[in-house]
Amino acid sequence: MKRKIISLALCALAMLMLSLPAFAADVGYTGVINPETGEPYDEQTPDSYGDRTALTSAMYYDWNSRDYVYPVSGSLGEIHVSAADGMVLTTPVYVRAGSDASVFVYLNGSEYTGSLSSCSAPGDYAVSTLVGGQIKRIMGFTLLGKASSQLREFVVPDGFYIVEATRDGESVYRDRYSVSLEEEGAYSIEYECSSTNLVYKLETTVDRTPPALVFKGKTDRQGRIRSKLEFSGLEYGDSIYLARSGVQVLPSTKSDGTGAIYDPGNYVMIVRDAAGNSVEYDFIILQYFDIQSWMFFLLVVLIIGAVAGYIIIQRKRLKIG
Repeated sequence: MKRKIISLALCALAMLMLSLPAFAADVGYTGVINPETGEPYDEQTPDSYGDRTALTSAMYYDWNSRDYVYPVSGSLGEIHVSAADGMVLTTPVYVRAGSDASVFVYLNGSEYTGSLSSCSAPGDYAVSTLVGGQIKRIMGFTLLGKASSQLREFVVPDGFYIVEATRDGESVYRDRYSVSLEEEGAYSIEYECSSTNLVYKLETTVDRTPPALVFKGKTDRQGRIRSKLEFSGLEYGDSIYLARSGVQVLPSTKSDGTGAIYDPGNYVMIVRDAAGNSVEYDFIILQYFDIQSWMFFLLVVLIIGAVAGYIIIQRKRLKIG
C-alpha cells in the first residue's frame, strides 16, 4: 500500500513538471539572460536591458540612456553626449559627465558658457576632460543653423554611411561617406550608423550670399553724408552691429527691414545674416539741418527772443516807476 502511494505521488509530480514547461530552463540556450526575469534576452529590444553597442574602441552607444558614451582613460568615469564624435547636426546636443569625470566644452575655440543640457549655438564644439592634470579632448561635433555657410563638404563620422542626399529635392548622392555642399540650396542628408542601424537626418540651407543694404542720404563730393542716413534691405534673421566713434549704438529699425541713423559721427556697420554671411559699411555723417533741426533752432530763437523781450519790458517798467 505504501509503495502504491509513493508511485502515485511520483507520477503526479512528473505530470506537474511536464505541464509547466514555461518554468523549465532551456539548457540549450547560450545567449544573454535577463537578470530580472531569468528569460532569454530579446534581441529585438536591446534597450530594455541597457545594453551597449561598441562603435569604436573609445565610443559606445547606450541603448538605455540613448546616447553615446565616452569612457575616460584611467577609469576616471564616463562622458555622455547625444552626438557621436564627428557628427554634424541641426538639433541641440546635451553633454553630461558621470560622477567621477570632469567635462569642459569649447565652442569655436572658446570656452562654452551656455547650458550643457542644450548646446544649440551654431559652430564647432570640442568636449574635453581632465586627465593627469591636462585637458584632453574626448570628442567633437558641429551644429549648423537652418541656414548656413559654414561647411563646404559634409563627411559622415566613423562607422556611419550616407543613405540619401538631396539638394532642392533633387538627388546629389555620389558617395557613401561625403556630400559636397559647394552649391547653394536646401540640403537633406540621411546617414546611418552601421553598428546600431540608427538613422539621422541633417537638413540645412546653404547660403553664401552676404546681405545687401540700400542707403539713402545727401552726400558731398567726399561721400560724406549731410542728412540722416536711411537704409533698407534687412531680412528676417539679420543682425546689425553699429558703432559710432568706437562706441556701440543702436540704429532705429522697423519690421519692414528699413531703418535710419540720425546722429553725426564716424560709423562702422556690420550686417550679418542667419547663415553667418556678413558685410561691413563705413560712413561719416556730418552735422546737418533738417526740418526737425530747423524747428528746434526756431524754437530756441523764439525762446531767446521772448526772454529778451521780457527783460526789456521789465526794464522799461522800472524806469517809468
